Formats: sequence, structure tokens, C-alpha cells
Amino acid sequence: MPEEDRSAKVGGSADRSAIITGDSNTATITITNYYYRDTTVVPIESTDVSSENLVCPYRGLFHFGPDDAEFFFGREVFVEELFAATQNRNFIPVLGASGSGKSSVVLAGLVPKLQQSSHWKFTHFRPGSDPFHALALALVPLYTQNLDATDKIIQARKLSQSLGDAEISLADVFAQIHQNHPTDRVLLIADQFEEIYTLCADHKIRHSFLDSLLVSFQSSAYQSQYNHVLVATMRADFLGNALSYPAFGDVLKTDIKLRSMNHDELSQVIAKPAEKLGVTFEGGLVERILDDVEDEPGNLPLLEFALTELWKQRKGKQLTHAAYQHIGKVQGALARHADRNYGKLSAAQKEQVRRIFIQLVHPGEGTQDTRRVATKAELGEERWKLVKQLADDRLVVTSQNAANQETVEVVHEALIRNWEELGKWMKADRSFRAWQETLRFAMLQWQKMQRDEGALLRGAVLTEAEEKLKQRREELSKGEQEFIQASVALRQGSKQRIYLSLGGIGSILLLALGIWGWLNYTTSGQLTQIRWQLTNISQQITSPEYQSQAAVAFAKDENYDQALKLANQIQDSRYKARALSAIAQAIGKLKQPEKAAPLLENVIASANQIQDS
Repeated sequence: MPEEDRSAKVGGSADRSAIITGDSNTATITITNYYYRDTTVVPIESTDVSSENLVCPYRGLFHFGPDDAEFFFGREVFVEELFAATQNRNFIPVLGASGSGKSSVVLAGLVPKLQQSSHWKFTHFRPGSDPFHALALALVPLYTQNLDATDKIIQARKLSQSLGDAEISLADVFAQIHQNHPTDRVLLIADQFEEIYTLCADHKIRHSFLDSLLVSFQSSAYQSQYNHVLVATMRADFLGNALSYPAFGDVLKTDIKLRSMNHDELSQVIAKPAEKLGVTFEGGLVERILDDVEDEPGNLPLLEFALTELWKQRKGKQLTHAAYQHIGKVQGALARHADRNYGKLSAAQKEQVRRIFIQLVHPGEGTQDTRRVATKAELGEERWKLVKQLADDRLVVTSQNAANQETVEVVHEALIRNWEELGKWMKADRSFRAWQETLRFAMLQWQKMQRDEGALLRGAVLTEAEEKLKQRREELSKGEQEFIQASVALRQGSKQRIYLSLGGIGSILLLALGIWGWLNYTTSGQLTQIRWQLTNISQQITSPEYQSQAAVAFAKDENYDQALKLANQIQDSRYKARALSAIAQAIGKLKQPEKAAPLLENVIASANQIQDS
């Protein structure tokens, strides 16, 4: 008889998962917008029938959730610290290394404790690439009641837009939620908060989102308890990114850091869950495992995975040294598991698995690589069959996002760090993946702007994209291919049109005199295109057209020093005049004619250098 699968299945209600904690007498804990991961459980290799139906008290590479609380040990001190913080603070950043158990301590430690102590509503989100929308999905079920699934999606999009445009504040939203639930406090769980740096590429959206949170979750010396509390878990290696935005950095001065477990706490993690089920460790095995666990919080997933594999190898109600040796011990269990399942595949399947996995890793820039969520549409129908097999092997996790799209991600970042094969793939394809992530950001902006042709690729950037399309078409999604092809089509169409030539003094003076209206007709899509080109500025800066566009982009971002620096480097007078006039226009909008006027004089001077053509 196979072991009981304790995981709540993904699916059903799109906005809440009901999680039952512990025994049958415990109240139901409902976390809105929380999708608990599904896992396939393999039957144990035991001949003792009486022990076959024991649930596995270890979670492998999955975090502990509310229904795992009875088996969650070793973090009691930290849970108490978090609980105390919720009584007098309303923004609680929780920082720790990848794999240190940040999600588990909130979901399996803090949430059940709050549920027992008072009346709370819990809601959960991960920022993803569109943090306002992710937040709206978490709030709509509490904010607007009695909606069907379609209306919830519509309301989430409306709320996301209103929050992003600052038409309403989060304080307004929580005031309505409190009106709907007057006797409850609300815990908003922002899990994997580092996604605002790894997945949200637009720094203006990121800063606007942070500002929205910071304004709505301000602590006050005159208030001892808050109706709504935000707990944000974030990897400690992104602290530098966070501190670069001073307003957020101030909040992080009072963060709660998840330290490494001491010897006694790790011993509880190993022995206590099995002890609750009457299962023992062979003499000296707990100490042996402790010796093998290096003093790094990020090794907890490796420990949990090894214990899960060890559990499946138990003999009756005992865990043995021989079984521990067989699984490869703590450091080798995960890699051995991945290698074993990868080794079963054909050569063609192995190549497809490589392509799948590099899409599930976001290449770090000065930080460790992180996992990335990919959709079925990105990977394609054929690869999705293999994705399901990888999910059965517990190497990836499949789920659904808010738009009911099927998604997949690496089961845990420990796999990224510890599976040698995946490390080799990322080393070989790092530059391609970094380029692809930049392409995706530009594509998403194009799609958001109703496919404005101004957001399409141009120049050297388009040339590079064409080469990538020829070389690695199968590794680009249909959407990415379409984006590149649309850019190529625009360029080909442009060659057949007659463009206004700015040759001659008369034309350039018309440009100078008309600059006050010229920039007003520059679309947001064109601005996105310019920003896209700026990503490769260090390589392409010798092109006068490129220099001009870069200067204009900096001017629009009000970085006038950099804009002027670039404009003055332009050797071609036509492009230099265009850049200077655009900068003058931007400064003119700020009502600084004393700065704009000299720039217009430079435009005229540049015009004098242009020969009629």
C-alpha cells in the first residue's frame, strides 16, 4: 500500500486553498491565493505492512505548509520572534539564505500560531514580473466578495491598474477589506520577494510598487496594533539590491534575519518528525547525519531531501546506516536522484531536458542564479509531455497561474546549486539566457503597448536577434519569434518608404523651431525601444544613430548630465543636432529656459556644419 500523499492538489478554486493542519480537531486554515505544490509519492521499499501507510514527515525540496505544522521543528525561537513582531509592526521583512526555510517558518510556523491566537485572514502572493497584478490577485477575494472566477480576474486587472496608476492606495483597499471583515486582522504574505529584482525588469514599476507598499505599511509610534500586516520573505543575497532604494533600505534596518540552525535545532529537524510517528534512527545515525550537514542554512533543503529519500528506504520502523549510505548521504542524495532520472532518458530526450531546464533558471547578475516560472505556451506541447515526467520524478513542479495557464518551475533552487549537469548547461548558455531575458522584457512591453511598432527592435539589436532566431529558433517561444519577425518586417517595410531627410540648414532649423511639439509625438513604445537599445550601450556606442537614441532616452529619464555627455560624443552633425534638440525639449518642459536656450544654439551650430544634400 503506498504512502499517503498529504499535498493539497493544485486546482479547484482559483483564489484560495483550504489547508487542514495537524489532526482532525484543528481548525481549517485558509490562505487566499496560495497554491500548495503537488508531489508524486513513490511507495516505500519496506516489507513491514504495519509501517507502509505512515505519512512521510519530511518535505523533500518542498516548503512546509500549514498542514505540515505538526512535523515542523527547529524554528520555535524564530516563530516566537515573528509572532511578537506582528503585535506591534505592520511591515516585517524576513531575510535569509536560499534554502534557509523562510517560506516554511512563515507558513508552517507563524500562520498556525496566529490562527490559534486570534482572528486572522491570510493571503499570499509572489511578485513575479507584474507585482501590482500579483498583489491584486491576493487582495481581490477579500476586497470584493461574492464574485465568480471570471469576475475575480477582471477585478484583479482593474485593481492592478488602479494601484499602478496611483488612482487608489493600498490603504483604501485595506479599509474596504476591514469593512468586509471587521473582526479580523489580515496577514499579507509576500513570498520570494526577491522576484521584484529577478523577474520585474522595469525599475520604475518596481519603485512604484515599493512606494505603494511603504506608504500603506508605515509603522507609527502612536499605534500598538495594526489591522493589516505584511510579511515579506527575501533572499539575503538581494539585500544590496534592496538597500540601493533608500526608502526600502530604511525598512530593512529592522528586518528579521533567519540565522543558521544550531546543533540542537538541527537534531530536532532530523529526529523529531520520525519520533512523532514511532520511527527510530539506528544508533549513531542522527550524529552521522549532523556531521554531514555543513554549517550553512542553504543546506537545509539537501538535508530534508536526504531524509525523505531515507524514509522511503526504512526497514520497518527504523532508519538505518546502510540505507543512508545507499542514498548518497546528505550532499549526494539530490544530485544522485537527478542523475538517476536523467540517465533513464534517450539522447533526444536529454537534449529536450537541457532546453527545458535552462528556461527554468534566471541567470544572476552579481547574485546566485534563481529559479524561473515558465508556461506551457513557452515550452510547447511536445516538451510538456516531458515536463510531466520530470514532475513525476520530483525534479520540477507544475501548477497553474492566475490566468489558468499551466506553469513549471525547478522544484527548489538547491537543484540549481547542486546538480552538476545543470551547472554545466548554464555555464554554456549563460550569455544566451541573459540575452533572452532582455528580449522577453522588450517583447512584454511591446505586447502591453498593443504592439506599438515603436517598441520593435531596430539596428544592431535587431541584427543580433535575427542571428539568434536562425541559430536557436527551437529555444525561442512562439511569442519571441513573432516579436523578432515583426521587427524584421518593419525594417523591410521601412526601406520602401520615403523618409524626411534632415539635410540642409533649412530643415535642421525647422527641427529646432518645432522641437516643443516634436517630443510630444514620441510614443511610450519608442521610449521602450530606446531603453532596450541602452542595454547594449557599451558595445554599440560607436554608432551615431545609437548615440543619439541613447542621449534622448537619458534626457527623457531626466538624466541630463549623461544625455549631454553622449550627445557631445556624436561626430555626425545631423544626429548630434537631433539629440541636442531633444535634450533642450526635455529641459524646456521643466521650465528651465536658461539651460535649454544654449542647447538650441548648439543645434543651429550643428546645422551650419551640415552640407546640403
